[in-house]
Amino acid sequence: MSFLWILLIGTAAIAATLMLVQGWERRRARLLKEVGTALGFRAVEKNEPLAVPSVEIMRKRGRIIGAALEGTWKGERVLVFDLSYPAGKSISQTTVFMLRLSEPRLPEFAAIPKNIWLYTPTVDLPRVETRPGPLKSHWLLYAPEGQWPFGLEIAEWLEESRKWSFEGRGSGLFLYRRSKRAPTKTLHTWLDEALAEALKFARRVPARRFDSFVDEGEEETYAHTRTFRFKVSFRI
Repeated sequence: MSFLWILLIGTAAIAATLMLVQGWERRRARLLKEVGTALGFRAVEKNEPLAVPSVEIMRKRGRIIGAALEGTWKGERVLVFDLSYPAGKSISQTTVFMLRLSEPRLPEFAAIPKNIWLYTPTVDLPRVETRPGPLKSHWLLYAPEGQWPFGLEIAEWLEESRKWSFEGRGSGLFLYRRSKRAPTKTLHTWLDEALAEALKFARRVPARRFDSFVDEGEEETYAHTRTFRFKVSFRI
């Protein structure tokens, strides 16, 4: 077989694979929107801008934001969306749950449980080297200036809840399971669990206002807020 034929076959195989992946992503987006709207959410429209706090996972290079849902779940304002980004030589695909707090009381941070089966994440925040005792073995912590902003109560609770990664800033608390997407068939169960974990975390945050992390309303500061445009398989 000549080199030209090998090249043509290889190119055709790559093209077919890309078409299959894109078809699967479109189907995933359609199902997520259908299930979400049936649960009372509003599907975010193509190219619709949404202002959300700028946290580490939203700043990853090459990220692709997929289908997104916005609304109220059990009385709380939430945003749910698929997110993909390069991770080493592969692609990490996850579903992100964001709880909007009533006021901006979160300092910026990222708390990611260690997993020997997954890559070590690349994070654009300094790593916390002096970690609270309960979190020394099983967690990767990141925060500005490498200083963990919370006390022992949150540290002890996190050690008992290692299924989810947590990130936050201002009024946005983000939860996700690395390289795992929310199942569309049991989305309500996934939402219940994510919301329960988010509220448990939020209740342990000191009731104080971090003015430098304001991210909504008239006091919006663009240094800490970014407007993301949500679109299925749209690179930003």
